[in-house]
Amino acid sequence: MKIEKKELKGFIKEYLLMTVGVMLVALSFSFFLDPYNLVIGGVGGIAIILKPYMDTSLMILIINVALLILALVTLGKKACINSIYGSLMFPAFTKIFNILYEWLKSLNDNQNLIDNSHMLLITIAGAIVMGVGLGMVVKHGGTTGGTEIPQNIVFKYWKIPYSLSLFMFDGTIVLLGFIFLRNELGNLQYDFLLYAVIFIYLSGLIMDQIVFRGFNKRAVSIISSKNDEIKERILKDCNRGVTILNAVGGYTGEARTQLICVLSSSQFYKLKNIVHEIDPQAFYYVVRASEVGGEGFTYDE
Repeated sequence: MKIEKKELKGFIKEYLLMTVGVMLVALSFSFFLDPYNLVIGGVGGIAIILKPYMDTSLMILIINVALLILALVTLGKKACINSIYGSLMFPAFTKIFNILYEWLKSLNDNQNLIDNSHMLLITIAGAIVMGVGLGMVVKHGGTTGGTEIPQNIVFKYWKIPYSLSLFMFDGTIVLLGFIFLRNELGNLQYDFLLYAVIFIYLSGLIMDQIVFRGFNKRAVSIISSKNDEIKERILKDCNRGVTILNAVGGYTGEARTQLICVLSSSQFYKLKNIVHEIDPQAFYYVVRASEVGGEGFTYDE
């Protein structure tokens, strides 16, 4: 019963954090993209392009529902179920934030909350909020729907890599926004195209930081003639486990043992001093582990 309660608590926590993430994505769209016609791709970009004909939140809902049906037919029930929550919550929160923005705008003499002359500020702020939101959604196994579904479809049937399909779909939407959303004089807005590139890059950077936050660990591999002494010091002083592998020198053909240990950045400097103290001639290399799971890291100790 205790395990069931723990699983339920984890499930609720996952969906609460996912919901907060979807809210932040919708907030970024309603406050930083939609009012300024900044198209960065995705279903939201299509909605901004077609805004003269339909409310953006309603357009997002219609497209997402159509994509969910397409996912059900082409990818199966599981893929459809995994996308339902974010696909429906994103347009719902977008509608709420659209209403809030219009109300705040009415208090500001019907002017945008941030003047259009500050587009770089708008781009950076929107990208940060979007990146944090997307990072929270992805980290907890969610999605906001949109072009992720057609990406999965083209990968399943034509084996087109996700990086290429992302460029194909979102790049096409950004290009359409560039062509159709012109300024008052009917001129192409090259600066908005550059703002879109900055937004996409920065939000992706922030998203990666959120997804991999908390996993700033170091994986250390050590080969020494005094591995037994080093191992005992790691177990005692660093309180970390050690894996021992058999290794053979490529030049000498000599059989050796190799120590592998994953530990935090602060513990690594302690380990480095231990190695230098015991065997200054030891060979070791260090790599950054972007994600670590298991006892001592994600399991209850």
